[in-house]
Amino acid sequence: MTDPARCGQNAKVLGYLRRAKPAAPSFVWHREHSVKAYYESGCHPDIVERIWDQIGAALPSDCRSLVYGTPALVHPASGAVLAIGMGTQYGLRLCEPGLSAARASGAKTTVTWTSGGSTDIGDELGADWVFGCFAPDEPTWCRQAYEAFG
Repeated sequence: MTDPARCGQNAKVLGYLRRAKPAAPSFVWHREHSVKAYYESGCHPDIVERIWDQIGAALPSDCRSLVYGTPALVHPASGAVLAIGMGTQYGLRLCEPGLSAARASGAKTTVTWTSGGSTDIGDELGADWVFGCFAPDEPTWCRQAYEAFG
């Protein structure tokens, strides 16, 4: 299992997550933590379920982890972060053709929060990230990214 810090393409996502929870461990594989993450990670339980149980189930290996206390999917060999929880939203790192398909299906790159602030996921994490939109094809797109980052 490769630590995400060893994947050079993770610099922006690690910096983003570290700013939110600097005291949290940088990386913990799913097997090393409890079910509490569904309720105590700062993400809505439906978001954790979407990332870990629905999208993660479509990947060839168990990628569930916590990165700076945030539920994530991390490629076990390369350490590439493929998905993260973001409170009531989730981000997906995709490659073509999934990235274009996600945008065509309604995935956005900017979200306005109930607090009035907004996040541009492309600026924060990189051009290959979108906010998930519960599209039925997201597991397929994430599997494509898994294979590309493998």
